[in-house]
Amino acid sequence: MNKEIWGDVRFFLAAVLLGITAAMMYDLLRVWRRFHKQSLFVVSLQDFVYWFLLGLAGFYMVYYYNAGTLRFFVFGGIGLGACVYKVTLGRFFVKYCLKLLLFFTIPLRKGLLFLRKQGKLMVSRGSKLVGKQKYHGRMDALATKKRKKKKQRRNN
Repeated sequence: MNKEIWGDVRFFLAAVLLGITAAMMYDLLRVWRRFHKQSLFVVSLQDFVYWFLLGLAGFYMVYYYNAGTLRFFVFGGIGLGACVYKVTLGRFFVKYCLKLLLFFTIPLRKGLLFLRKQGKLMVSRGSKLVGKQKYHGRMDALATKKRKKKKQRRNN
């Protein structure tokens, strides 16, 4: 094969690989967003950083493989790579990656929840010993309203 044609083939394959990698990285970002809820500002910032880094990677690829000369088939290769990923691995990646992440973090989250409950229990026991009651905000107000309603029912 001609050396120039082989260079274009390598360039096209690099574009396809960039498309696959870009689609997979965005799916990882989607997994993180489903695992950890975030504000609209943070999501927008993540998208900006993602597209900025993808632009840098594309620029580096064009500069490295073709000395900065942009070819139309590069965009086709990136799109083809992203489509190949979405049709094959991408259909399952987000769902199962999220399940795997949840599976491995459940013991950690349950342990932290247990420690949090134990900490509250110790604080409430300590406050009873001292004679001071910890303010629980709205929960105390609701409990006080319920007690008042029970007293009114008893009186009626």
